[in-house]
Amino acid sequence: MNITNTTQDIINQLRKFNISTKMRSLESSDWIVYETIDNEIVGAAGMGGIFHTSSINIHEKFRGKGYGAKLQMELISEARKRNYSFVTVFVDPRNDSSTKLHNELGYETVFRIHFSKNIIQDIKIIIFKKRGITVKKFLKYFNTKIGIFFLAYILKILRSSFVSRSLFKKMLAYDEKEVPIPDIKCIIKNFEKIKG
Repeated sequence: MNITNTTQDIINQLRKFNISTKMRSLESSDWIVYETIDNEIVGAAGMGGIFHTSSINIHEKFRGKGYGAKLQMELISEARKRNYSFVTVFVDPRNDSSTKLHNELGYETVFRIHFSKNIIQDIKIIIFKKRGITVKKFLKYFNTKIGIFFLAYILKILRSSFVSRSLFKKMLAYDEKEVPIPDIKCIIKNFEKIKG
């Protein structure tokens, strides 16, 4: 298991082994945990943004072999060592293996957003310190109809602004090629209150 700050060298390695080609958010991470076999990166988990957002990707030929769990456990351990108060993650609830993994590691779903017809995300958090409780309370506001309404409009405004990509990158370590267009009607119509 390797832990490193994100540099151009590690980004080049992630690209070389097709780890960050589908999930470019890893490249926006402040630091990365990665695993290698025979000098080949098989998977990586990264942490970045003001919401300490975690992202993970395992090369297709190594999926289902426990690397995701190992990487996430190491990422959580390193976050604790670095004195983080919390970690957040965005999980598609239709991805059963990712949902199960994050739940088993202690992540709690704070709210769900139906960003568009095809993009659904559960926002999860794991808390280490008191400040994490405050962040969770803030995020829980979006687990209400009025909260998701405001979030939908904020996302729409941000998406239409020229600073949206850099803002998403700074807040969430989100750096996909294109920031998805939020569908306000879909977000509000499909609101689901998360119990808990």
